[in-house]
Amino acid sequence: MVTEVIECEFTRLCRLYESLLHGLGLQLDEAALAEHLAEDGEEQERIRSLMGLCEDDELAAEDEPRGRVIDALGDLEAALAAELRGAALTLGVELPDGDEMLARSLQDLPEGDKDRLADALLLSTHAAFLRPRYMDVPAFHDALKPHHGPGCLALVKLVPYLREQLRLRGFSLSEKEIEDFFEPAGRGSVPYCLKGIMAGVNGQFSTGLIPLEDLVGEEEPGEWLERVREKLLFRSHSAMHKAIAEATSLKYDCVHKALSGNKKAKRIQAEIKYCLDRWLADARAGRKPQIDDEHRGVPVEWTCALLSQLEESFESKEEIYRVISEKTGIKAGSVRRYFQSNGQLKCAPLVVYRLARTLTAHADGSAPVRRHARACSYLADQATRRTASRLAYRVNDALRRWQEHRTDTDLEVEYRELRLSLIVAIKEQRAAVPEEV
Repeated sequence: MVTEVIECEFTRLCRLYESLLHGLGLQLDEAALAEHLAEDGEEQERIRSLMGLCEDDELAAEDEPRGRVIDALGDLEAALAAELRGAALTLGVELPDGDEMLARSLQDLPEGDKDRLADALLLSTHAAFLRPRYMDVPAFHDALKPHHGPGCLALVKLVPYLREQLRLRGFSLSEKEIEDFFEPAGRGSVPYCLKGIMAGVNGQFSTGLIPLEDLVGEEEPGEWLERVREKLLFRSHSAMHKAIAEATSLKYDCVHKALSGNKKAKRIQAEIKYCLDRWLADARAGRKPQIDDEHRGVPVEWTCALLSQLEESFESKEEIYRVISEKTGIKAGSVRRYFQSNGQLKCAPLVVYRLARTLTAHADGSAPVRRHARACSYLADQATRRTASRLAYRVNDALRRWQEHRTDTDLEVEYRELRLSLIVAIKEQRAAVPEEV
């Protein structure tokens, strides 16, 4: 009967597709495959149930898949076989003709060849139909031993590379999570494909000494390092050395000794270069370098330059210092010193400067709301000034939160509604903040 042929063909194709994956140690995601084969939810459920059947004669006629499902599954199986043969040809692995022979031969391949073919599938469209595969940390460390000895990898350069490679294979991990995979006492589950990725890693990620000229080029080392310090907004050279030590496997003393003094070391640890190269690349691309803010700052002149703009939106300097203190956790007395160019301080914390800039920013290009009565005739009444002052503070706070989370439409609505309320309160010379605002 035609129905019987269709049922048997569906089972045959499903088994063959799954066998090709199993031969490489991969597991089929039945739900993802069913979603690919059918759009209707009920039909997807029927297909998933059929995938679990082992014998042709167990297929029920009322559950038979539609002809186009058979065609789609056949195209997918043929594409998978072709993908494997193409990858095998590139890798120099011999595979037999015939898809069923291919499925059986995959199980007998050396483990290294299996891993390389499996990795090729993770970079193909078939990755959408695979369950994630993991290994534990000790097994990952055992796999590293033939290729990489302990302490020979510059993680500061390697980890960003691994993160991108894992992303391409469908794994979204933070740099900290990846770093933990290399810790001797690390725990958790490592994406199995990382084993194959690490097998292909070469000397470009190795630790060791390099000439100082590789870092600074033909420029005088002291001048180059000072330019980098200013570019990356480090409070001091010592702060830059501490940040490098935190981002690498190096000790602070090692970094400080190599980069300090009039006579710099002729050779430095390669990790220092990897680290600075990465931060500078982030800065050039407009990304925030992964540096703890406690190490960073700006010249006090930068914060002082913002003071006149801030005074247009606050009743007094003391209110400016109080608001910044509340939002940063820095004492108001210290904040005051960051806005005084009397020579006592050379640097202000980056967090203070960022907040001050946010408080002076206006997303819609409008002029700052002046809190002083002389700024606008609408504010001649003292009660209206108090109302406007309270509302303006809430407007600025809402603007700051929206600027930090630009995709949050609720915060945008909150800011614009508060701003409208402020305009209305000033024009109507209200003496109190409306309860609903």
